[in-house]
Amino acid sequence: MKQLGYYFFKGWIFIGLNFYYRRIRAVGLTNIPLNKPVLFLSNHQNALLDVLLIAIHVKRKLWYLARADVFKNGLLRPLFRFLQMLPVYRIRDGRAALVNNEATFQTSAALLLKNEAILLFPEANHSLKRRVRPLSKGFTRIIFKALEANPDLDLQLVPIGQNYQNPTEVGDSACVYFGEPISVQQLLKADKNQSISAIKAGVTARLKMMTTHIEVEASYNQNLEYLEAVGIDYLEPAVANGLLHDIEHGRVKGMQKRNTSTPKVWKWLSVMVNLPIVFVWRTLLKPKVPEPEFMATFRFGFSLVAFPLLYGVLLVVLSQLYDIRTACFSVLGHAVFNLVLVKIKK
Repeated sequence: MKQLGYYFFKGWIFIGLNFYYRRIRAVGLTNIPLNKPVLFLSNHQNALLDVLLIAIHVKRKLWYLARADVFKNGLLRPLFRFLQMLPVYRIRDGRAALVNNEATFQTSAALLLKNEAILLFPEANHSLKRRVRPLSKGFTRIIFKALEANPDLDLQLVPIGQNYQNPTEVGDSACVYFGEPISVQQLLKADKNQSISAIKAGVTARLKMMTTHIEVEASYNQNLEYLEAVGIDYLEPAVANGLLHDIEHGRVKGMQKRNTSTPKVWKWLSVMVNLPIVFVWRTLLKPKVPEPEFMATFRFGFSLVAFPLLYGVLLVVLSQLYDIRTACFSVLGHAVFNLVLVKIKK
């Protein structure tokens, strides 16, 4: 029953994401090992949506390492446990709380010894900036705990590059790149610290290849402005990084601005046909979003609940006014129209 519930939830998320995003691509799915222990290591830009976009494409049932503060919500805690999420404590949770990570790391190592798959975000925080941030050592602690129990463990690291065109906007496009697996055994050195450095360097290099990475912080805004002006496709990180390389080496002298905005008529039409939901979102929920990185997560979560409720109410009301067939076609027509509006967004 629990397995059935998991796949029902996954299917619901899959449908919701395809109504939320104009386009979703997944590249490199054949790189995922099916019968070996795996650590999926992803960059982290877009809060919970990073997790969901990976989960709907991976056939293996994943375990997730998530920031511990989300477990404080008593109503959602059972859901997080059901989804196989494990808490990770950060310095902002208090130094005393950091000792609790030992239990999470021990549990994670035990899972890897059983050939399970775990997803975590080694940057240890999220940011909308288009760059790979320095990786923490937390994931290497899990690796070495597993190796202490089984030095010959064939542990695979799968780097994941997540790319968004406009991450805070509805109707955005996303692409998830699954890189070739890295064998931990091939990165081990005689010295543990050297091994940790080699593992972090190997993963960092792959992540920088699979997502747009603006290396120099001092010229970040200038380079980002250029990419925006030429209308770069962020779903093609190789192209974006190639252009950034040319910029840094002075091989780009001018730009031609491209108009990449969505025609206002489609935006207004979307607002009008979903006015009750848009009103609740903009007046009650949007002002309470704590950080820009959570904007898409909160909007998607609200939509995932609000639209099924709206369609349920509409179905009941219309079935009282008309026959059930007319009511069903009306509700279905509204849903399809919403899907079309999202998919034509440029």
